[in-house]
Amino acid sequence: MNILDNISIIVLSVSLWTGRKQLRQEDLKLADGSELPPQKLASLGSKRVMDPAALAPFATFKRRAERTVLTVGTRFLGGYAVPREKLDELMTELDSIKDEYNRAKADFLAEYDQAVQDWTAQNPGWENVIATAVESLEYVDRQLTFRVQTFHINPVDGHEQGLEAEINGLAEQLRHEIQQQARMTWDGSFRGKLEVGQKTVRPLRAMVEKIEGLVFLEPRLNELVTGIRSTLATMPKSGPIKGRDFAALCGVIHLLGNIPEAREIAEQPPVEEEPEEVSLFTLEPVTVPVALLHTPPVHEDAPTEWF
Repeated sequence: MNILDNISIIVLSVSLWTGRKQLRQEDLKLADGSELPPQKLASLGSKRVMDPAALAPFATFKRRAERTVLTVGTRFLGGYAVPREKLDELMTELDSIKDEYNRAKADFLAEYDQAVQDWTAQNPGWENVIATAVESLEYVDRQLTFRVQTFHINPVDGHEQGLEAEINGLAEQLRHEIQQQARMTWDGSFRGKLEVGQKTVRPLRAMVEKIEGLVFLEPRLNELVTGIRSTLATMPKSGPIKGRDFAALCGVIHLLGNIPEAREIAEQPPVEEEPEEVSLFTLEPVTVPVALLHTPPVHEDAPTEWF
């Protein structure tokens, strides 16, 4: 239960308005005289009252806020558990996103009537269908909200078991999130390649920083973090990352995501072919032997799997 002393809980309440309204039978035109099935058999879908592109930014802000919290925290009790020491910095970032959200909301509301008119003009013949679905400006204002709640939790005396079970699942949730991110990084930047750019190291460092911040959930993670940190420190600071450096990164990806393909590359690193050299005396090609390259272990004490 001492884990509770190290975490704060953040709950994001970012509500969106979809610009949709329930489609009614009278909205449809059945020129051939056919009938709709009864409601108990099938239900109608929805209709849009404006271009969905006008509402897309709000969903983007919501995803940004969720990603921002997940860089340091993990999902917990319908919200996120974050290290207390990182709460202030995290709230500063969330406040910045909230300010952007509210500015976009003000611009949207100022252009709301015009957006409805434009959508109506784009759908001639369906003006009445759209008009019956248009909500008031006040209603839309209430639907678009961005709120953040922060608090600490403590169990109720005599009823600790439920909370203890949730707390005991935090380490597993952290493993799951890191594994997902590692596999997304593998699929997006590593799969099928023999070298990567400098940007590919950033998500790996971000994953390590997240683990470091929540290391109190599982003290054994210290060993993993130390090994990965030492490996990342050996990476070249510029240019492509290839050869045994690339294999070492694949080893890190395997530890974080348990990806078989990454492990194979880590154990059998690609050999860098040296260019042919020309002798100044014979002007004949000289073959430069290439030694077998073996990827050094991520850390001499690091486990083969990260948990």
